[in-house]
Amino acid sequence: MSQPVVYGDSISTYVRSVRLTLEEKGVPHTLVAVDLIKGQHKEKDHLVRHPWGKMPAFEHDGNSFYEASAIMRYIDEAFPGPALMPSTPVERARANQVMSIVDSYGYAASITNIFIPRALVPSLGGQTDEAQVAAAKPQAALFLKEIGRLLGGASYFGGAAVSLADLHVLPVLTYLRATPEGQALLAETPNIGAWMERMNQRSSVKAVMPAA
Repeated sequence: MSQPVVYGDSISTYVRSVRLTLEEKGVPHTLVAVDLIKGQHKEKDHLVRHPWGKMPAFEHDGNSFYEASAIMRYIDEAFPGPALMPSTPVERARANQVMSIVDSYGYAASITNIFIPRALVPSLGGQTDEAQVAAAKPQAALFLKEIGRLLGGASYFGGAAVSLADLHVLPVLTYLRATPEGQALLAETPNIGAWMERMNQRSSVKAVMPAA
């Protein structure tokens, strides 16, 4: 079986989620850099891999995929190692629900409309769009409130063991926490803060994501 190849930028939340999944399964992989800041994800070579110019793209054994959640589920099913989805229908549905919440609501509020204008744009010499950030705060608050409710008192979103849902949420919240707005919002969901500390102790996280 050939080694999987991930195409994308190591700073991308979705690239990180896929690589965390590979690490949790103990699967070596190759990361082919696609520079997000330079716009390489919109260039012809990458558009062949992902027609919408997003990341990551993924190859394994002659098969190509895009969309992080689909890639993560493939990795979980195609490789040996600990199962990364719960065994019961209710717990699996909850994990899938959390992943969908990230894609449909959490990413835009946390990354597109808070982290990027607050942290990334100024780091590149631009100015924060304060109106954009302010408008996103209620949606980010709702995102945190709802995933906090779904986590409840469990250790992980899949129950007692780490799941794909945990690996999908963590990179987004790591960037959100890097902003003053995110820190204030996370202070209101202490179970999510405690969950982040548990996640950050995992060897997969230490291997894929720099200390924050």
